[in-house]
Amino acid sequence: MVVYSQFQALRSDGLAEIVNRTGVREQNRPTAAQQSDTPDANGVVDCYKKLEDDDPRVTEWKRKLGGMYMIVLGQAEHAKQHWLLAKLPDGYELWDHIKYTPKGSNQSQKGKHAGKGYDRQDAYLYGHPHGRKKRFRSPADFFPHLLWLTMDVEGDPRNCPCKLCSPDGAEGDDETNVEKSEQKKETKVALETPGKPDVKQFVAPKSLPAVQALPTVQAQPPKTIPQPTGPRKSKEQEFDSQARGPFIYRPGELVWFNKGPAWGLGVISKRQINENRPRYLVQQLSHPFSHPPYKIMENNDQLRPWLAWSTPSLTHPAIQDLTYEQVQWDAVIRGDFGNGDPEVDSSILAARLIDSSYSLFDRQDTATPAGEAHFNGMFLGAEKIWVGEPVRLRVPSDDIVVMIIHRLIEHSQAGTSAVTFVGDIYKFVEMPIPYRSRAEWPTPDLPPRMVADLRFRNEVADDVHRAIWCEWRLLEPAARRGLSDVKGRWYETQILLPILKGEAAFRSEIAQGIAADVSKSMNGRGDRAERADGQRIPFQSFRKQNRKSTLGRAVPPNFVASRGLDGPPADNDFPDQNNQIQGMNNFMDLS
Repeated sequence: MVVYSQFQALRSDGLAEIVNRTGVREQNRPTAAQQSDTPDANGVVDCYKKLEDDDPRVTEWKRKLGGMYMIVLGQAEHAKQHWLLAKLPDGYELWDHIKYTPKGSNQSQKGKHAGKGYDRQDAYLYGHPHGRKKRFRSPADFFPHLLWLTMDVEGDPRNCPCKLCSPDGAEGDDETNVEKSEQKKETKVALETPGKPDVKQFVAPKSLPAVQALPTVQAQPPKTIPQPTGPRKSKEQEFDSQARGPFIYRPGELVWFNKGPAWGLGVISKRQINENRPRYLVQQLSHPFSHPPYKIMENNDQLRPWLAWSTPSLTHPAIQDLTYEQVQWDAVIRGDFGNGDPEVDSSILAARLIDSSYSLFDRQDTATPAGEAHFNGMFLGAEKIWVGEPVRLRVPSDDIVVMIIHRLIEHSQAGTSAVTFVGDIYKFVEMPIPYRSRAEWPTPDLPPRMVADLRFRNEVADDVHRAIWCEWRLLEPAARRGLSDVKGRWYETQILLPILKGEAAFRSEIAQGIAADVSKSMNGRGDRAERADGQRIPFQSFRKQNRKSTLGRAVPPNFVASRGLDGPPADNDFPDQNNQIQGMNNFMDLS
């Protein structure tokens, strides 16, 4: 039995429906008239039939495409295997064009197609975004387009050398002309027969020099857009950007922290290294009439990001739909709203309030239009975000997509605020590994944390010979997105996933060559709890002057969120070092 190794194109431009030149929507497949198997006046049936995924002819296409793909990559160890395209790219369908005379007709014995009972039988691949009159006639015709889908990081159709995308190879819209040129092959392919799957030869067409060059081009670092210079990084910003840094959490961030028998919600006040371990000073959120003492957490695994878990229901159902500021906390404490835990409920409502807020800091002195200001960082909900680092984006699919922020712009007018993120958008992809050894692995032009995490994940797969390659593929350079598009900070799989999943479960997956993306274990900003009646709570973003006004009465009046390396050294001292927490520093008051 022949065993096939499979690969898949993770990107597709295939469309099941298009808008034609007259502005009318139409199906990107043979028309209803073309699909009709009613005989014509001469008793001849001339129609199209859709081929299902398990049809032998679809399998033959996928087998040929798999063989050509591995040969063009130029790797002998892969070419000796049997490769199969797992499925046609999304939006593409294979249709059979058949022509025959039904049994019983006077013409039924004429012009039989050898062994099939058809006068003719040809398969065509539909789905190209130019419409149904642009279809691929053979695996060899489609192969350059498949290569473009899997290897062009820009996703620009002008880079595709196939006959349908390339202006030099464009054909007319007349389907008859396409069929008349069926025998004029520019690509010669000797492939295995169904009984003996053995790829023999692939000769790239002369009109496709980009395909011929792929083996050498692929061995080079993936194409990326040069990163803008941007504002000069502060010391704290530079520290947070380092690969495999000691800290996961940042001063001013909302986190879950281990209280012993349960977990609570608090805000990071300070952080430091003590005996080669990270430690954090955490202030629990509470109601304004009582604030629990600070907690010193001695390691990263005693904390969780706010977005790692969802909040439980309140212990006082009567205040479930109120905001922190709307609640009469003195009445709750007296028991006017029934039995419950005011401390727990106040921390949950305070966390929801923080999640819906944002504030910006470190304004840049650059010439900007009236009503526009550029900043070097912001508190977005629970998290502290810097220019120059990636954030997770909200997309309609299950794809893992991030934006590397180049600029943070606030537009203010008549008391309103709108924030625009400007940066390059990347999608995380997995594909068959195109390199023979680790010495060929490129170093992409990405932030250091992303580079280190990508290297780790590729090494995990390579250690068990999975032949899988991970990379961040550029989708949209210099893109612009708003607050509602950002889910939150991006975290490294190697650092956070063993904490969220547990060390044993994490190591079990690593042993199998799997390093799942940590974003799959995280919520997004605005993923809120439901109201008492089961309806989701509408989410809005509220501009706050600074982090001090955001935290409000949920923390003690003298709470400090350290500026770290950007602030006075005394701000980083812990109370157990015989230093008292000082008053609010200038960072907290920064407008």
